[in-house]
Amino acid sequence: MIERRHHDALLRLLPELYSAQTLETLPEHLIGLLPRLIPDCTYGYNETNFKRRRFEVLADPTYSQIASEVASNLARLMNQHPMVVHNRSTDQRALKMSDLISQRQFRRLEIYDAVYRWVPAEHLMTGGFHVSPAGDIVTLAFGRESDFSEDERDLLNLLRPHLKQAYLNADAMTTFQSQLEGREQAIEQELNSAVVVVQDLAIKHASRLAMQWLLTFFRDDPPRNDRLPDRLERWVRFWQASIDGGQSEAKPCTPLTTESDEARLHIRLLKTSRQGEVVLLLQHEFAGDCPAMLQRRLGLGPREAEVLFWISKAKTSREIATILSVTRKTVDKHVEHIQRKLGTENRTAAAAIAWTAMRDS
Repeated sequence: MIERRHHDALLRLLPELYSAQTLETLPEHLIGLLPRLIPDCTYGYNETNFKRRRFEVLADPTYSQIASEVASNLARLMNQHPMVVHNRSTDQRALKMSDLISQRQFRRLEIYDAVYRWVPAEHLMTGGFHVSPAGDIVTLAFGRESDFSEDERDLLNLLRPHLKQAYLNADAMTTFQSQLEGREQAIEQELNSAVVVVQDLAIKHASRLAMQWLLTFFRDDPPRNDRLPDRLERWVRFWQASIDGGQSEAKPCTPLTTESDEARLHIRLLKTSRQGEVVLLLQHEFAGDCPAMLQRRLGLGPREAEVLFWISKAKTSREIATILSVTRKTVDKHVEHIQRKLGTENRTAAAAIAWTAMRDS
């Protein structure tokens, strides 16, 4: 039985452990929580796959100056680590280095000189879980000057199933976000619009398509380190001041328009608040003849390019025939030629190629 104070500490930790995370944010999140459970240690998060010889490490930020070298040495010497070797055939329950070898034997190892001498960590304890049938293992590592108690080992074992569930939750959240971003991008492409959320003139949220447009239309001053392009930032500042009464004359907040050779981008200020949050709507449109662009970029004939353009706008063959004043049979023949030239098997795939060609203008 673990001490009541340790049990209470674990219970207080669980709500934060289960807070929404992704696989990208989970390791740092866990390292931030562990000191509240087993204090006065160095902490590490490791992902290992022996079959693929993969070993990834997130080291304790306390030792950020040497973290990169330590992680590199740890990965290089992984197969010599007594605890790693032992855990290949276990369920990853809590293990102390002193279960395997003496402190004197530990200090004689190359991995001690390359890694643990600098941390420093004279005693180690690890615990983790298997995350896939392919052999992926997640391990939490603790290091300190004195050895770990049996109470602390029991505490880590109690934590392990919660760690695994938090990892599975993060995996599900990562999948959900990826699917959501895919849906968002498809909608943005169809509508030729995207939203950028700004906090204190720093980009807080922007889809990949929105960032691509900002990079394309502000080539001379692209967004850096989550900052808006200088011209766009000055425009936002001006209208923030105007809306807040900082200008002598209150004018309508007109869009900022910037152009490339074949397209233009309209940026509208949808929302601004005294707390520094700004919402921008980016609207993309083509300045030139879109079918001519498709003809030039995809090697199509003039009429084929027109048909593909309307396919990209989700028009049926009957609707395209009406727009172009031709028969439906003629449209279908053009569709056959388009698919042969583009190497596609259906209209959806052909439309995707057209969207990419027009979006990359």
